[in-house]
Amino acid sequence: MSDRITGKASYECSSCGAVHFLQSDDLNFDAECGSSREMGEEIQHVAEFEHKCQKCNNDIEIKFEVWEYPIGIINMTDSNVSGANVVSSDFEIYHEAPVDEYEQPIKLVKSLLQFRFDMFSEIFVDFWISSYKKAPKPTSIATVISLFIAIAGLWVSITALDNASKQKLEQTQSYSQQLKLLENTEQNLNDLSDFITAKKGEIEATKIMLKGLKTKKSELEPIVNANQKTVDAIFLQQRRELEEGIWAERGISFSLGILASLLASLIWHFVARFKKKED
Repeated sequence: MSDRITGKASYECSSCGAVHFLQSDDLNFDAECGSSREMGEEIQHVAEFEHKCQKCNNDIEIKFEVWEYPIGIINMTDSNVSGANVVSSDFEIYHEAPVDEYEQPIKLVKSLLQFRFDMFSEIFVDFWISSYKKAPKPTSIATVISLFIAIAGLWVSITALDNASKQKLEQTQSYSQQLKLLENTEQNLNDLSDFITAKKGEIEATKIMLKGLKTKKSELEPIVNANQKTVDAIFLQQRRELEEGIWAERGISFSLGILASLLASLIWHFVARFKKKED
């Protein structure tokens, strides 16, 4: 049997005389019956078309019949019409070229790597529809599983991003507390230095005590410097961690944006394809 019957026809409305034209996409032939003859099998292809006249809204019904005998040759054609008269018709047998099973997957991957989401969506919709026609049940199951995995992956990504943000917020609070403690320590040391300076006038008579206080002051200065280095090191480490976190968040946000664009493009092409088919 041939792959399909294709052709075109024109008809005239019996009510208003308006002429209408039918193209290959308007005629879907189905093989209804067949019988064995001397030169092989004879197959009857039938296409039914219902339409309202665009000019007078008259109901029109047309049934085209094409007999294929022998295989690959049109032997006879006929038509049954209600509400119109067939002006002309021309049908032929169309043989589809063999399809490379890897061609569409390669095109899908290539368009996705090139970030051409419109092309990817169009190819994917064609691939899904052809797969559904060949195997409806496995295609539906695979589609449901893929959607579940995509939704689960999206949920995991969002949850991980939220947890990372919370952890960074907690770390930031911890660093703030440490910084506050170091600032208090530094303030206390500064107050001690001021106290020593204020008491110099009172202990001028006792040089030994003054020398001891000066020695103590010289011992405290390295501690102050050491604390200052610790504060600087904490700030440096915090800045590095925040910079690393920013790039990670940007990468996740960019990936989520790409996925959202891809899903929106797929939904748009699915809606457009089924809307066109209904029309």
